[in-house]
Amino acid sequence: MSDVGWGLWGSWEETEACLNTVVGEWWGPDPVEPGSIRRWLEPKEFDCAIHTDVGAARAVGFPDLVAPASMVFSYGVAPYWSPGDSSKSIDDEPTQIQIPVIFNVPAPCNKSFATSMEVEFNEPLYPGDVVGCVSRLIDIQRKTLKVGPGAFLRQEDTYTKQSGEVIAVANLDIFRFYVEQGVTK
Repeated sequence: MSDVGWGLWGSWEETEACLNTVVGEWWGPDPVEPGSIRRWLEPKEFDCAIHTDVGAARAVGFPDLVAPASMVFSYGVAPYWSPGDSSKSIDDEPTQIQIPVIFNVPAPCNKSFATSMEVEFNEPLYPGDVVGCVSRLIDIQRKTLKVGPGAFLRQEDTYTKQSGEVIAVANLDIFRFYVEQGVTK
Protein backbone atom coordinates (compact mmCIF):
# COMPACT_ATOMS: atom_id res chain seq x y z
CA MET A 1 0.00 0.00 0.00
CA SER A 2 1.37 3.40 -0.91
CA ASP A 3 -1.16 5.55 0.97
CA VAL A 4 0.13 4.60 4.40
CA GLY A 5 0.06 7.88 6.33
CA TRP A 6 1.46 8.03 9.85
CA GLY A 7 2.38 4.78 11.50
CA LEU A 8 4.31 1.71 10.53
CA TRP A 9 2.54 -0.31 7.84
CA GLY A 10 2.25 -4.09 8.22
CA SER A 11 -0.10 -7.04 8.51
CA TRP A 12 -2.35 -7.99 11.43
CA GLU A 13 0.00 -10.91 12.02
CA GLU A 14 2.85 -8.44 12.49
CA THR A 15 0.67 -6.41 14.87
CA GLU A 16 -0.12 -9.52 16.91
CA ALA A 17 3.59 -10.43 17.05
CA CYS A 18 4.11 -7.20 19.03
CA LEU A 19 1.57 -8.16 21.70
CA ASN A 20 3.11 -8.19 25.20
CA THR A 21 6.42 -6.83 23.93
CA VAL A 22 8.26 -3.56 24.48
CA VAL A 23 7.37 -1.27 21.56
CA GLY A 24 9.10 1.88 22.81
CA GLU A 25 11.68 2.88 25.41
CA TRP A 26 13.34 6.22 26.17
CA TRP A 27 14.53 8.64 28.84
CA GLY A 28 13.52 12.27 29.20
CA PRO A 29 16.48 14.56 28.45
CA ASP A 30 16.25 16.79 31.54
CA PRO A 31 16.02 16.24 35.28
CA VAL A 32 13.15 17.70 37.29
CA GLU A 33 14.07 21.22 38.40
CA PRO A 34 12.29 23.95 40.37
CA GLY A 35 12.26 26.47 37.49
CA SER A 36 10.26 24.19 35.21
CA ILE A 37 7.86 23.37 38.06
CA ARG A 38 7.32 27.11 38.55
CA ARG A 39 6.77 27.67 34.84
CA TRP A 40 4.22 24.81 34.78
CA LEU A 41 2.33 26.29 37.77
CA GLU A 42 2.29 29.97 36.70
CA PRO A 43 -0.09 29.94 33.71
CA LYS A 44 -2.51 27.77 35.68
CA GLU A 45 -2.23 30.00 38.77
CA PHE A 46 -1.92 26.71 40.63
CA ASP A 47 -1.07 27.56 44.23
CA CYS A 48 0.00 24.54 46.26
CA ALA A 49 2.84 25.01 48.73
CA ILE A 50 4.40 21.54 48.30
CA HIS A 51 5.28 22.58 44.73
CA THR A 52 6.81 25.95 45.63
CA ASP A 53 8.10 25.84 49.23
CA VAL A 54 10.62 23.22 50.40
CA GLY A 55 9.70 23.90 54.04
CA ALA A 56 6.01 23.25 53.36
CA ALA A 57 6.84 20.04 51.46
CA ARG A 58 9.05 18.81 54.32
CA ALA A 59 6.39 19.74 56.90
CA VAL A 60 4.04 17.17 55.35
CA GLY A 61 6.68 14.44 54.94
CA PHE A 62 8.27 15.02 51.54
CA PRO A 63 12.08 15.36 51.34
CA ASP A 64 11.96 18.21 48.78
CA LEU A 65 9.67 20.16 46.46
CA VAL A 66 7.20 17.89 44.69
CA ALA A 67 6.56 18.26 40.97
CA PRO A 68 2.84 18.09 40.07
CA ALA A 69 2.07 14.45 39.24
CA SER A 70 1.06 15.06 35.62
CA MET A 71 4.47 16.60 34.90
CA VAL A 72 5.69 13.01 34.54
CA PHE A 73 4.50 13.28 30.93
CA SER A 74 6.61 16.41 30.34
CA TYR A 75 9.74 15.00 31.94
CA GLY A 76 9.26 11.56 30.39
CA VAL A 77 9.19 12.68 26.75
CA ALA A 78 12.29 11.98 24.68
CA PRO A 79 13.78 15.00 22.90
CA TYR A 80 12.22 15.98 19.60
CA TRP A 81 15.55 17.24 18.29
CA SER A 82 19.13 17.13 19.59
CA PRO A 83 22.34 18.86 18.49
CA GLY A 84 23.73 16.99 15.51
CA ASP A 85 20.29 15.96 14.20
CA SER A 86 19.39 17.19 10.72
CA SER A 87 17.26 20.31 10.41
CA LYS A 88 13.60 19.96 9.55
CA SER A 89 11.94 21.64 6.60
CA ILE A 90 8.39 22.87 6.20
CA ASP A 91 7.59 19.87 3.96
CA ASP A 92 8.64 17.25 6.55
CA GLU A 93 6.05 15.27 8.50
CA PRO A 94 5.49 16.90 11.90
CA THR A 95 7.41 15.37 14.79
CA GLN A 96 5.04 13.55 17.10
CA ILE A 97 5.20 12.57 20.76
CA GLN A 98 6.03 8.95 21.49
CA ILE A 99 2.93 6.87 20.91
CA PRO A 100 4.54 3.59 19.84
CA VAL A 101 1.26 1.78 19.10
CA ILE A 102 0.74 4.30 16.30
CA PHE A 103 4.28 4.81 15.04
CA ASN A 104 6.29 1.67 15.92
CA VAL A 105 3.73 -1.16 15.73
CA PRO A 106 3.03 -2.37 12.19
CA ALA A 107 -0.65 -2.59 11.19
CA PRO A 108 -2.65 -2.39 7.95
CA CYS A 109 -3.87 1.07 8.91
CA ASN A 110 -3.35 4.65 7.74
CA LYS A 111 -5.39 6.63 10.30
CA SER A 112 -5.78 6.67 14.07
CA PHE A 113 -7.36 8.43 17.01
CA ALA A 114 -7.10 8.12 20.79
CA THR A 115 -10.16 6.76 22.60
CA SER A 116 -9.18 6.72 26.28
CA MET A 117 -6.38 7.12 28.79
CA GLU A 118 -6.14 5.93 32.39
CA VAL A 119 -3.26 6.85 34.69
CA GLU A 120 -2.24 5.58 38.10
CA PHE A 121 0.31 7.75 39.91
CA ASN A 122 2.56 5.92 42.39
CA GLU A 123 5.60 7.95 43.47
CA PRO A 124 6.24 11.71 43.60
CA LEU A 125 8.81 13.45 41.42
CA TYR A 126 11.49 15.56 43.10
CA PRO A 127 14.15 17.94 41.76
CA GLY A 128 16.98 15.90 40.25
CA ASP A 129 14.81 12.94 39.22
CA VAL A 130 15.14 11.78 35.61
CA VAL A 131 12.16 10.02 34.05
CA GLY A 132 12.22 7.02 31.72
CA CYS A 133 9.33 5.32 29.96
CA VAL A 134 8.80 1.79 28.67
CA SER A 135 5.80 1.17 26.39
CA ARG A 136 4.25 -2.24 25.80
CA LEU A 137 1.42 -3.29 23.51
CA ILE A 138 -0.86 -5.14 25.95
CA ASP A 139 -4.12 -5.65 24.02
CA ILE A 140 -5.50 -5.79 20.48
CA GLN A 141 -9.26 -5.75 19.77
CA ARG A 142 -10.10 -5.83 16.06
CA LYS A 143 -13.31 -4.01 15.14
CA THR A 144 -15.01 -2.33 12.23
CA LEU A 145 -16.41 1.08 13.10
CA LYS A 146 -18.12 3.68 10.91
CA VAL A 147 -14.68 5.15 10.15
CA GLY A 148 -13.43 1.83 8.76
CA PRO A 149 -11.93 -1.54 9.69
CA GLY A 150 -9.21 -1.52 12.32
CA ALA A 151 -8.29 -2.35 15.89
CA PHE A 152 -8.16 -0.85 19.34
CA LEU A 153 -4.55 -1.09 20.48
CA ARG A 154 -3.81 -0.64 24.19
CA GLN A 155 -0.40 0.76 25.05
CA GLU A 156 0.83 0.53 28.65
CA ASP A 157 3.44 3.16 29.54
CA THR A 158 5.45 2.60 32.71
CA TYR A 159 7.27 5.74 33.88
CA THR A 160 10.21 5.20 36.25
CA LYS A 161 12.82 7.26 38.04
CA GLN A 162 16.52 6.68 37.53
CA SER A 163 16.35 4.61 40.76
CA GLY A 164 13.86 2.20 39.17
CA GLU A 165 10.88 3.36 41.26
CA VAL A 166 7.64 3.37 39.27
CA ILE A 167 6.24 6.91 39.12
CA ALA A 168 3.14 6.22 37.04
CA VAL A 169 1.50 3.66 34.78
CA ALA A 170 -0.65 4.95 31.92
CA ASN A 171 -2.89 2.91 29.64
CA LEU A 172 -3.67 4.54 26.32
CA ASP A 173 -6.21 3.15 23.85
CA ILE A 174 -5.76 4.06 20.19
CA PHE A 175 -8.05 3.00 17.36
CA ARG A 176 -6.02 2.43 14.20
CA PHE A 177 -8.00 1.95 11.00
CA TYR A 178 -7.81 2.00 7.24
CA VAL A 179 -9.48 4.51 4.94
CA GLU A 180 -8.96 4.42 1.19
CA GLN A 181 -7.48 7.68 -0.11
CA GLY A 182 -10.22 9.99 -1.35
CA VAL A 183 -12.99 7.91 0.23
CA THR A 184 -14.96 9.45 3.06
CA LYS A 185 -17.54 7.60 5.06
